[in-house]
Amino acid sequence: MKLFETIINMKLNRITTSELLSFSSQQGVTLSNSEAEQIVHLLKGKSINIFDEAERKIVLEQIDDIVGAKRAKQIEQLFYSLTGN
Repeated sequence: MKLFETIINMKLNRITTSELLSFSSQQGVTLSNSEAEQIVHLLKGKSINIFDEAERKIVLEQIDDIVGAKRAKQIEQLFYSLTGN
């Protein structure tokens, strides 16, 4: 399980704007290019562990500031689908 967690975290910490836009679109979450760029800037190179509830909560609060509460909640559901918790 640790390997799976490492792979997911590495992908999120290296995600590109186009990848985020594509993934969010597939999951029914609408993001503007500007919002996606801001989220990527937030995630990229930070070694964020989305499997850690406290770290995930901090990131989601920052995402809420970028996209608003409704879409931040949708992104939270995406994280839950990736983490299983």
